Amino acid sequence: AAVVVGVNAAVVSAVAAGAEGLWGALLGLLMVILFSGLGLLALHASRRTSATTQLAVALGSYTGRVALFGVLLALALSSESLAENVNLTALGVTALVVVMGWLAGEIWAWSRLRVPIYDLDHEVMG
Repeated sequence: AAVVVGVNAAVVSAVAAGAEGLWGALLGLLMVILFSGLGLLALHASRRTSATTQLAVALGSYTGRVALFGVLLALALSSESLAENVNLTALGVTALVVVMGWLAGEIWAWSRLRVPIYDLDHEVMG
């Protein structure tokens, strides 16, 4: 869902702002896909561990990704060459709509999973 939304946003940005809009939208799409994809990879790598470990991996990877994103954002905003070649409005709007598309896809996928709400390996004492 996120890629479809991002490609549509890139087309709209290209029509509205030209090549700078296209580059801004593609950069926004790439940033969100990398940010969210790295989180999924981290959780996928810890899928066979305990729930506590998975939570620690999820929180740790999120904290690391937000810190990295903040550093990259600070570098990008201080870069004169980026501002000259990329439409920052297209980048921001595309990033927002791609995040919404990503979240909609995750909600759709998770709502269709059949995850047991009880521990299958736990013996009931009665």
